[in-house]
Amino acid sequence: MWNIGLVAPEDEPLLGIARFWVEGRDPLKPGECRSVRLLPLTFEHWRHLREGDVITMHEMRPRVGTALITEIISPVAAIS
Repeated sequence: MWNIGLVAPEDEPLLGIARFWVEGRDPLKPGECRSVRLLPLTFEHWRHLREGDVITMHEMRPRVGTALITEIISPVAAIS
């Protein structure tokens, strides 16, 4: 679950869900940095994000990681 900057009617963050995988062969260990790919399940909620934005990963309430967006590929471009 990712805090992508949207807010629910209750003034709580509206978390976005995305498939997540780490680039490379070795598993990502706590505290390490690595390129990852996200595949949002509801892309329309993520459209406002731009390269350079930072989003946070959550497991329930605590933050467990951050991501700097370095590239965005639209679903339409990915299919072509």
